[in-house]
Amino acid sequence: MKIYAQSSIAPLKFQRNDRHAFTLVELLVVIAIIGTLIGLLLPAVQAAREAARRLQCANNLKQMGLACMMNADAAGCYPAGARQSSKLEEIHKLFWSGQILTYLEQGNLASALDPDQRWDQFEPNITAIKTSHSIYLCPSSAGPRYYNQVVEGRATSTYLACASGTIRNETGSGTLIGEPHQNGIMYVNSRTKHRDIFDGLSQTLLISEALFLPSMSGPDHTGIFQLIDHWHTGSPGVASNEMSECLGSSAIPINSYKKVPQVFVEDIELGFASRHAGLVQAVFADGHVQTIGESISANVWSAMGTKGNSDIVSFED
Repeated sequence: MKIYAQSSIAPLKFQRNDRHAFTLVELLVVIAIIGTLIGLLLPAVQAAREAARRLQCANNLKQMGLACMMNADAAGCYPAGARQSSKLEEIHKLFWSGQILTYLEQGNLASALDPDQRWDQFEPNITAIKTSHSIYLCPSSAGPRYYNQVVEGRATSTYLACASGTIRNETGSGTLIGEPHQNGIMYVNSRTKHRDIFDGLSQTLLISEALFLPSMSGPDHTGIFQLIDHWHTGSPGVASNEMSECLGSSAIPINSYKKVPQVFVEDIELGFASRHAGLVQAVFADGHVQTIGESISANVWSAMGTKGNSDIVSFED
C-alpha cells in the first residue's frame, strides 16, 4: 500500500473585489455639496458673530451710562464732556471718559491722573492715554486700537458724549461744539444735574458710537487739515476746534461717513456712526441702551440730543 503525504498548503483562492473607487464625477458632486453647505452656513456664522459683537457694544454703553450716573450721584452732576484746567493752556483737557474710570474698575489708573499736569509730559497721564480699554472700543468698529498722534501709541476710542442736538460745526462761524453752555448733557466744562434735563432722562442722549477713520481726512471750515479721530481719558492736543476727539452732536445724520464725498469731513467727525448694519447704539441719561436706525427722522434724532427743549421723543419715528 502506498501512503501519500497530505499537503499542508491549501490551494490559493482568488476573491473578486466588487467595491468601486469614487469616480471623478462623484467626487466633484461631493465637493459641490460641501461648498453649498458652507455657503449656506457662513452667513449664519457671520451673523451670529456680529450679534455677539453688537451685544458687547451694548454692554459697553450700559457700563459707561451707569458710570456716568454714579458720577452724578457722587459729584452732583454728570461728568463734564471735557474739563479745562485753569493751570494749563487750552489744548490740555480731561475727557468725560477719564472722569468715570473709577466707576469702571480702573481706580488705580484714575487716582494717578492729574488733570492739572500736561498730558504729554506727566508720566501717569501719558500712561493713561496709552492704555487701551475694551469698554471704549466697539468690537465691530474694525479701527486701529492704537494710533500715533502727539503721543506715540495713543489708545483710540469709538464712543462720543453728546454735547448738542443742534450744533453741526466745531470750526468756522456760528455757535461751535467747543463753546460752553451747549444744549446737550456733556460739553466743555459742563456740570449738568438731573434737574437740568427737562426732556426726561429716558429721552435724552448721553453717549453713542463713532468710528475712528484716519483714512478719511480733509480740511475743516478754516482750511486746517483734519482726520477722523476719537480718543479717551484726556488729550494733550485738543483745542476748541478739535472737540470731536470726545464730543459729538445728534444734529448730524447717523452714519454720515457713507455719504462721502457729499458730506463735509467735519460732519463725519461730529456725527455718530458704527459698523453695525444701518444703525447705532446709544445709552440715555437713565442708563438704558437703545438701538437707533439711520433712517430716523432728523428732527427726532436732533431732539434726542437736547436736554431742555421740552421735546417729546417717540422711538418709533
